[in-house]
Amino acid sequence: MTMKSIEVVLVSVLCCTASGALRAQQDAPADLGRAVYVHDTSTNPFLLPHDGNEIGDPFPVYWDDVWHLYALRADLCAVLHFTSPDLVKWAEHEPAMVGEGIATGTVVRHDKMFYLFYTDAPSQTIHLVVSDNPWEFDIKTSRLVAKADQKRYLLQEFRDPYIFYYEKEKNWWMIPEARCPEVCSGRLTSKDLLEWTLHEPIFKDKSRRHGSCPQLFEEDGRWYLTCLDYGTWYYCAATPYGPWKLRGQYHSKFLTAASRHATDGRRRLCWGFFAKYPTPERKWRGYGGPLGVGRELVFNDDGIIGVRPLAELIAAIHSFPNHVNLFASAKGRSGKWRIDASKEMFQSENERGGVLLFDLPERNPDYYFKADIRFASTQSTADVVLRTSENYDRGYRVEIDPNRSRIGIREFKPGGDAFIEKNYTLVKGDTVELQVFVCGNQIEAFVDGQASLSARILDRSGHRLAIEIAGGRATISKPLLHYFSYREGR
Repeated sequence: MTMKSIEVVLVSVLCCTASGALRAQQDAPADLGRAVYVHDTSTNPFLLPHDGNEIGDPFPVYWDDVWHLYALRADLCAVLHFTSPDLVKWAEHEPAMVGEGIATGTVVRHDKMFYLFYTDAPSQTIHLVVSDNPWEFDIKTSRLVAKADQKRYLLQEFRDPYIFYYEKEKNWWMIPEARCPEVCSGRLTSKDLLEWTLHEPIFKDKSRRHGSCPQLFEEDGRWYLTCLDYGTWYYCAATPYGPWKLRGQYHSKFLTAASRHATDGRRRLCWGFFAKYPTPERKWRGYGGPLGVGRELVFNDDGIIGVRPLAELIAAIHSFPNHVNLFASAKGRSGKWRIDASKEMFQSENERGGVLLFDLPERNPDYYFKADIRFASTQSTADVVLRTSENYDRGYRVEIDPNRSRIGIREFKPGGDAFIEKNYTLVKGDTVELQVFVCGNQIEAFVDGQASLSARILDRSGHRLAIEIAGGRATISKPLLHYFSYREGR
């Protein structure tokens, strides 16, 4: 997809968790302007605004060497705004727009003006505010630009517009979630961003309950359509008109509204927020939460989309000199273990596996953990157990099961319920690269820079880490543990 010289700015509804590393305005880089606070994701990877309000539905943008995350506040009364030149430190600004019933949209920059499209939640219609700057949009100047015609589209749900310039046809496209009567992605076109014409939908799917926060884009000769339906789904086609083939999900359902992304012309980055879905620990649901780890989309040759954490964040974490000495804190709880600090290696030498327990020095630690795990047999499995106890009787399991081609986050007890699990076949033969972020009440895990797992958790009573190998031998190499600074109550 070519975007002309006009850059599409996606207004992002960002979801963040209370940062223990908020800094005052004087610490903000000078080019970030009106910073209220600065959040450092190398000390807390999950963002929330400084006032603790929850966020939903991110839609990011990149222009002039700066990444922007505009975000809906969870009460739908403001569009929040964060910026970063380095993807590690994020300046939080005053809300870009304040009002009532403000739902998902897009911001487009054109001829030095900024066009904020958004959904009026009560009426399910699409509105526009135009500004001469990206910091302030006056909702009093809002105008209605699109609504369902009750012929092609029902008024039931007509929302979440995505706007981009389609170079081939020399006009602007708007893609909203709609009903006709099945779930569909609608299409409108415009020459000036002000007057819009309705057309037939580009996509319909009777099996979907929702097609929220859609985005349409081209990558390596394929067109992709992404949308949200209790998980982020994506479809592929040869043209933006379809026909579309469902390819699956590329996020966990607990990290929602991650179907919008931004590009700097080299890569595509996205964010999502931790939705309140029912879990083995909690039965209620709700909107809004902290923002998850930023991630880069990985496009494989067969059209499958994977995700990996931001390289800038990982580099910042690795640059810290004071990582935890895992080799000094490791104790074999069961099985036979070789602990070799000189080779940066833990090796389970028992055919049945065993448990290696790490007595971390801080109470209720929040951390990033990374290791490469090589399995001696296809029957071997590995669980990295978070927030466990000295007695190894509770915690949360990040599991890797090559034999069943499954990964997941589960309860501690044997056969415990899954928070999230998905099919995954190791792409590196007998070895897997695991990266885990645990901070506050959130866990995110990335496998081989291809697959992600996200979950909200409740129990923070255990402060130890464990690795459990079953079904054979395995080697854990190059482990690293970096403390975050988040603390409950901040």
